[in-house]
Amino acid sequence: MKHRVLVTDTLAESGLAILRAAQDVDLDYRAGLKGSDLLRAVSESDALITRSGTAVTPELVNAGERLRIVGRAGVGLDNVDVDACTARGILVINAPTANIMSATEHTMAMLLALCRNIPEAHASVKRGEWTRPKFMGIELSGKTLGVVGLGRIGSRVTVRARAFGMHVIGYDPYIAPTAFERVGAEQVSLEDLLAQSDVITVHTPLTDETRGMIGADDIAKMKDGVVLVNVARGGIYEEKALADALNRGKVSGAAVDVFADEPPGKDHPLLNAKNIILSPHIGANTIEAQDRVAVQTAEMVVEALRGSIFVSAVNLPFEGLSDADAAPMIKLSEKLGLFAAQIINGPVNRAAIELWGIEERLTKILSVAALKGVLTPFVAESVNFVNAESVAENRGIAISSTTHPTPHDYTNLITFRAGSGTEEVCVSGTLFSEKNQRIVSVNAFRVEFKPEGHIIYIINKDVPGVVGKVGTLLGDREINIAEYNLARGESGGKAMAVITVDSPLDADTINFLKSYREMEEVKQVKL
Repeated sequence: MKHRVLVTDTLAESGLAILRAAQDVDLDYRAGLKGSDLLRAVSESDALITRSGTAVTPELVNAGERLRIVGRAGVGLDNVDVDACTARGILVINAPTANIMSATEHTMAMLLALCRNIPEAHASVKRGEWTRPKFMGIELSGKTLGVVGLGRIGSRVTVRARAFGMHVIGYDPYIAPTAFERVGAEQVSLEDLLAQSDVITVHTPLTDETRGMIGADDIAKMKDGVVLVNVARGGIYEEKALADALNRGKVSGAAVDVFADEPPGKDHPLLNAKNIILSPHIGANTIEAQDRVAVQTAEMVVEALRGSIFVSAVNLPFEGLSDADAAPMIKLSEKLGLFAAQIINGPVNRAAIELWGIEERLTKILSVAALKGVLTPFVAESVNFVNAESVAENRGIAISSTTHPTPHDYTNLITFRAGSGTEEVCVSGTLFSEKNQRIVSVNAFRVEFKPEGHIIYIINKDVPGVVGKVGTLLGDREINIAEYNLARGESGGKAMAVITVDSPLDADTINFLKSYREMEEVKQVKL
């Protein structure tokens, strides 16, 4: 029986060739399909491949009675309702690594064009002018480049900048020192990077932590005449502050490919700023990148249709894929890594997983799932079962695994250890009734809680009144407590609280909790 694959957007011939060559695939290639014809075709398909021209809405998802896979031939998922797909058990696949080289090269192209005034010089010659003195540029050689975010793109930019004779310094709190050493970048604090760099380029994901991370106060700490580049995500720079700094001359030039809102409005401050070059989010727009997108998406859709879980999935594996019976165990392993990543201090540089009473065949996938979890909060690209190991390797993180066929305390148990330069976190979890996930220990504390939702993690002195203070504060601020789990070591020593709440805490509430003299550590975790 063949799998029917519907393609509704233009796809490179290299990707179509893979689908045509698969003997178990029946390709239905109809670029531009719309309306009732689209809904009818989706209802008859096992997989849908699209780019940006087809909106994968709840209506479309619900029309797909046979639909098991949605492949987005690209990195972004703006046109795919992932939640609707997840609710239906439909695997969503994208191509997160296809544009790495294109974005790297566009960063260098924008930087060189800015430093040598190429856009203005070109326009001048086209107007019939020949004003060479007007276009005095600067060399990259001998300059200090500050790279914020040393992931796949940032590390590649580093290598190319060093080939131009630049000294590279980098800031990334979630990358091991060995990753800096491997590409020849000096690891520094963000403060030092801002103060020392002649050129600064950002390569981080857009998260709550990085949104607006470079604002007016940060720009004030930079060298006069600094050059800034953003080919990562709009919103990392405060755009009004950047425009003001350009117009004042504090920033001598900027190259920007991305905006907080796209396309930018006519009154956007960067559109009229001095000494800036702009491009319309084209970092991934190369023939080679689009070819890789088509190939990667087609290959992974075919693999997923055949039951492989090792694909670039942005949601969880569901029934119909190999090892579907282990999906709760796989998710538990991922959550152990995700939890550890959010409570550890410092960048993770080592990891280990121990399995008790769990089939040895699951060692690989549970290790990858734990890596996926521990990496997810900190990397720009999508982390999935395909690239988790390579992403970890690029960050100098190796994972070891140990299996014990005999159960230990529980019928099944996963213990995940994550280490940084200063500490090690150990988290264990188990499944009750084959699917009910529980974390049952954190470091030296025995505790039991469901790993989902918004969680407050507290380490405090074991003295009277702490529970009352915490409960009162949350109640006064109308934050509902779903679960309050306590554990402690010796009486009068340290205690731990894991509090599940219905909504996240704002920064003021977190800081208020930290201000209590009994508190040693307060962190917010999202699972």
